[in-house]
Amino acid sequence: MSSKAPQKTTPLGNFNYGSLQSLMVFFSVPTKVVRPLLEGTGLEPGVFGGKALVNLNFERYAGFGSSYSSYVDEVEFNVVGFPSFRAGTEPKLTVGQYLAGDDQSKTYGNYRINVPCDNKPAVDAGSTKYGEIKFLTAFDFKVPDVNDPAVQSWWVRCYATPTAPKSQRPYIFDLKVNTDAKGVPAPSISAFSPVPAYANLTVKGKKHMITSARVIFGVFRSWFHPPDAKKPLPAGAVKLSVGTAKNVMQREMAAVFKGTPPAVGVLLYESQPAASSGHTLLNEPIR
Repeated sequence: MSSKAPQKTTPLGNFNYGSLQSLMVFFSVPTKVVRPLLEGTGLEPGVFGGKALVNLNFERYAGFGSSYSSYVDEVEFNVVGFPSFRAGTEPKLTVGQYLAGDDQSKTYGNYRINVPCDNKPAVDAGSTKYGEIKFLTAFDFKVPDVNDPAVQSWWVRCYATPTAPKSQRPYIFDLKVNTDAKGVPAPSISAFSPVPAYANLTVKGKKHMITSARVIFGVFRSWFHPPDAKKPLPAGAVKLSVGTAKNVMQREMAAVFKGTPPAVGVLLYESQPAASSGHTLLNEPIR
């Protein structure tokens, strides 16, 4: 029986999404490359099959309030970890079991190493209220969407500055995802929600841990090999290039992705459209 008193907590409120598209791409990397990123955070890296997990989570979302409407594109560069005080109680899972949503204890969560974002109010709120290491930037992307069904694969390029894109401008990373590539497992359903996350926030000169849980009102589509398999996704499914932009995220990604670690899974959530407007041309001219 534990003699420790329950930890005091301070609720920070909810942020409700008007819409959300979230593509999470997971990579299996040596544990030693993520430990420097977690130093001093109060977190330990999750270990799955002897390796750590990192993910890039590309999000497009809308948020609404009484006096604002916001539309945001951002990427979370995450390490999957858990609080150090829970060490020894974390569930032992394979990569596939984790991606299938089998961490029912919700011990493991995303620690956001960096969050590039193209919306200044979202950057300000994430940085000051929720402890995210967030900065203003620009993206180029072309992704599947209900209003553009011809696009079937994903392309996201992240820059280091919020200025308008220029030809051959240095970038932080370039990501391509093709879930229809040869050898990719058939899509399945993953009950991955809620998605825990961790961050640090300094209050009155002292560092605190923030925990959060993003409750997704639906299931994820998922692409990964069966939970008992140890196979990565085929090379044609995910192509990640770390660029040369002078930015702390570029340096951290270059260290983590050195040696081209394999992509092991993709999770996708897309909220349903709220409404649809159909248009018809009446062929008879107006007289």
